[in-house]
Amino acid sequence: MQLNTCNFRIDPTPRRADGEYMAHARISTNREDGAETELFVSGDLAGFDRRDEAIAFAKNWAQEWLQVRFG
Repeated sequence: MQLNTCNFRIDPTPRRADGEYMAHARISTNREDGAETELFVSGDLAGFDRRDEAIAFAKNWAQEWLQVRFG
């Protein structure tokens, strides 16, 4: 079964530290009243030389996290 992620938002914006892009993910959703609520913030997952690699890693990590909990 495939998880429908349209109810969740993943922000995979990496942070720059010590010359690397640190992958991390912020996962949020909307409550019934429409207000955004944060479900989870991963913390640093891994360091990458390239920004796009950090983003891809964080997105994949977050999708797996959602699949385990809501799939």
